[in-house]
Amino acid sequence: MAENLTADVLLRILDKVPGALFSSRIDLTTGKLDWIYVNAKMGAPYGVPESEWSGDPAKLMMRIVDEDRAKLEQQMGVSYQTLAPLLWSGRANHTSGEIRWIEVEAVFERGADGTVVSYGKMLDVTERKRVDAALAAAESAAKKTEALNRAAINALPVGIIVMEPNGTFPIYNAAAGRYAGSAPSEHGGDLVHAFGVFEADGVTPFPNEHLPLLRALAGEEAPEAEMVVRNAEIPEGCRVHVNGAPVRDESGAIIAGMVAFQDITQQRALEQELRTRNEELASSEEAKTALIGRLRYAVDELSNPILEVWDDVLVMPIIGVVDSRRTADMVQRLLAEVTRTQASFVIVDLTGVEIVDTKTADHLMKLMRKVEIVGARCVLTGIRPAVSETLVDIGVDLGRLTTLRNLKHGLREALRHAKREREGLSDLGLDERRS
Repeated sequence: MAENLTADVLLRILDKVPGALFSSRIDLTTGKLDWIYVNAKMGAPYGVPESEWSGDPAKLMMRIVDEDRAKLEQQMGVSYQTLAPLLWSGRANHTSGEIRWIEVEAVFERGADGTVVSYGKMLDVTERKRVDAALAAAESAAKKTEALNRAAINALPVGIIVMEPNGTFPIYNAAAGRYAGSAPSEHGGDLVHAFGVFEADGVTPFPNEHLPLLRALAGEEAPEAEMVVRNAEIPEGCRVHVNGAPVRDESGAIIAGMVAFQDITQQRALEQELRTRNEELASSEEAKTALIGRLRYAVDELSNPILEVWDDVLVMPIIGVVDSRRTADMVQRLLAEVTRTQASFVIVDLTGVEIVDTKTADHLMKLMRKVEIVGARCVLTGIRPAVSETLVDIGVDLGRLTTLRNLKHGLREALRHAKREREGLSDLGLDERRS
């Protein structure tokens, strides 16, 4: 059995309880409110000494922000009539000028004389409110960032598909829908039949285990392939070039596979037309030369598209051999596009370049330096292992040029570059929006 406690011991115990404990009585006829018991901690959130409020509870009520006090008085009125428990939180004006948050919880009983007695506690919850507000702000910012990232991915002209180990597609952008049709809800891992994937001949079914998406999910770093996708949504078929990459978490474990693919149907058709026309016009050297020039220009346009994938960010994928004539065209078109869009970041993707010699490397370095001279940062992505070995073997010094693994890493660097620019402009007090 508990020890009998004296009044002094009980009061000391009550003073140790977190927050301020109180009991009050109100005469509903006269509206007079008196303390039955209250400890000295009641005035702490308001910064008011006990001598100013101990005789009149209304003294503390008047320090509550008007809007919140009105809600408290309304809830108290209901509790006085119905004896319903009260739980309220609101803002109070501290004598220092600071706004503090308090929380009041109370229960009520009606006395034999008709008065209503309350028993409750008050807590200063300012720090908890600040933490809650910070968490809410962080969650809101995270949602905005995720929405922005998804919008950026969805706006890309390159198809992007991300598949998790369970077979679901958390990312499947609009371009992927145009080039491959809708994401199948059930496929059982047989993506070839789910999407309708064929070899480059358009007839032979593509081996399921050789798909870049499944190879990436299995851990292969840069699988790629050319294929034809033909299904009910794309009955005429779409020829695409696909690059894959595994997606890893912070510990390095694979959490998804990703592929990025481009529609090369028109490019291959033009290449075929070029071959056909060359054969047909072999007897007319002048006509053949003129046509080859026109078709080569068209192929170059497709081989070196300049894509504005995001505000101030351009991507120029290069496919094939880089020579002096082609470099001059690339420089002219890229510098004109940088000037027109006022881009601050350019990604030159070499995924489609299979052979690099000293001249090719020199052309690329000059191209990147010229882009940087006009005020845009330029990085190289997608250098194949064989190409990197060649560059080292022939002694090419890339100097201070930045190289990244693939287009995905280039886009990440572009977003980081944009963030740094925004932070720099903010530090200088400048408006980063262009007129």
